[in-house]
Amino acid sequence: MKKIIIIILSISILWLLWCSKSSKIQIWDIVTFSYTGTLENWEIFENWNKTITIWSLETIKAIEEALINKKINQNFKLNVDPEKWYWNKYSIYNQQRISAFVFERLWLPIETGSIVTLDKTTGKIINHETDEQWNTFIVFDINPPQTRQKTKYEIHIDNIEKPQQAWEWYVL
Repeated sequence: MKKIIIIILSISILWLLWCSKSSKIQIWDIVTFSYTGTLENWEIFENWNKTITIWSLETIKAIEEALINKKINQNFKLNVDPEKWYWNKYSIYNQQRISAFVFERLWLPIETGSIVTLDKTTGKIINHETDEQWNTFIVFDINPPQTRQKTKYEIHIDNIEKPQQAWEWYVL
């Protein structure tokens, strides 16, 4: 009877060890991956190798979500909507109200949707507003372009490290 209990306990311990060291990415795993990010027009805006801890808010929310349950050396493509980009990095506080007079004096386009560079800052004109004195203002969005449109990523998982479990420190 003692032998059966020892065998069952040994199998249980081995099974627990095997499950904790699964080759799929899980929350809190440390993952090294390479990726290329492109805008809707296929212009590359990022090409990186990164090491992150899953769910530590270190990178694009959609990428962290997509990495879960993937395996080492796996390649995959991912389309990301603007609202899933960098944990809501898009901010209405990065929208500036600038007098239309400035745009007109600099011979810059003022059409909604135009991409404009103003004093080394590139942004998109998203709206026109008029105040109570009939002054016209341009709402100039200076968020990064990838926060304003869908982006595409090609991702390759290079390495997965499992965090050390507390019970691994205990030596019999």
